[in-house]
Amino acid sequence: MSALSPEPAQGLVSQVIGPICVDINVDAEGRASRVVGGAAICAAAAAASLGHEVEAVVTAAQEDAELLSRFPAAVRHVVAVDSERTSSIRNVYATADQERRVSTALAQADPISARDIPSREVTVRHLAGLMVGDYAPDIVDELSARGPLAVDMQGFLRQPDGATGELRFRRFEGGQEFYSRIRFLKVDTAEGEHLTGRSDRREIARALRDLGAREIMVSNAAEILIFDDDGFHTCPLRPRSLAGRTGRGDTVFSAYITERASHSADDALLTACATVSLKMETPGPLDCGRADVEDYLSRFYADIRDHADRRGCEERGCEEGASHGK
Repeated sequence: MSALSPEPAQGLVSQVIGPICVDINVDAEGRASRVVGGAAICAAAAAASLGHEVEAVVTAAQEDAELLSRFPAAVRHVVAVDSERTSSIRNVYATADQERRVSTALAQADPISARDIPSREVTVRHLAGLMVGDYAPDIVDELSARGPLAVDMQGFLRQPDGATGELRFRRFEGGQEFYSRIRFLKVDTAEGEHLTGRSDRREIARALRDLGAREIMVSNAAEILIFDDDGFHTCPLRPRSLAGRTGRGDTVFSAYITERASHSADDALLTACATVSLKMETPGPLDCGRADVEDYLSRFYADIRDHADRRGCEERGCEEGASHGK
C-alpha cells in the first residue's frame, strides 16, 4: 500500500474503496472505446466534483501505475494497493439506450482487505466494487465497525463465469447480519429483483430495508428512488446524451451519500440526479466543479427545485419567494 498524495486533513467526507478498471465499451453499432474508470474512479470523481474531500483506496498492478493519474485533479488523496493484475471489463451494449449489455471480466485485481485501508475519521466509507472477489470476505464486518458504510451490491452479486468470464448474478447468502451493518445500500432494478424476488422498485426497497439496511437506493434508466426513515423519494434523470452511460450508478450513489451528510434526502437526491445526468453526457469519470452541477440544476431541474422551494417554505412558514436552502 502506498499513498500517492498528501495525507488528508480533517474533514474527509468519503473514503471510496475498489479496483481501478480498464473498460472496453462496445456500442450497439459495434464501435469500441477504451476508458479507464471503474466504480471507484467514477465514485471518487463525483464526490470531488461536488467539492467534497474524498480519499480513493484502489487496486492496480504496478506496471499499470500510470492509470492512477487518471483520477481528476479534484481527487487529491489516492492510496494504491498493489495487485498482481488490474481489473478490466468488456461491456457490449445491445441497444442504443445502453440499458442492455453483456459484461465480461477480462482480468480481476486481488481482493482488498480491511488492513489495506487507512483508518481515518471519515463521514462514510463507500465500497465501490465491480464483481465478487474484489473484497476480502470480512470487509463489511471490519469496515462497519469503523463507522457508516455504503455498499453497492454489484460488487457482491456479479460473478465471472469460470469458462467465459461473463458476469452473472450469483446466489447471495447474506442475511440480516450482513444488511444491518449497512447505512446506505444501492441496487439497480435487476439486482434488486435478484435479491428479493420482487420486480416493483418500492417493494424491492422495502424488502431490503426489512433485512436491516437503513437507507436504500434503487436505480433505473429514468429515475432514482430512495427509501429511508421518512418514506420514498424519487427524482428523474435528464441527460441530453448517453455517451457516458458507463458509471451511471457509481456516480449517482456517490453523489447522493456525500451530499446526504449535510442535506435532506430530497435535496441530496436532486443534486445527485443532476450530477449523474451531467456525467452521462461525456465518457469517463465526471470532471467538473460544483458550479457546473448547479448550472445543470438551474437549466434542467428548475421545475423540481422550484417545487421544493415552495414546499419548504410552506413547511417552514417563510415568506413566499424565499430561496431554496435558506
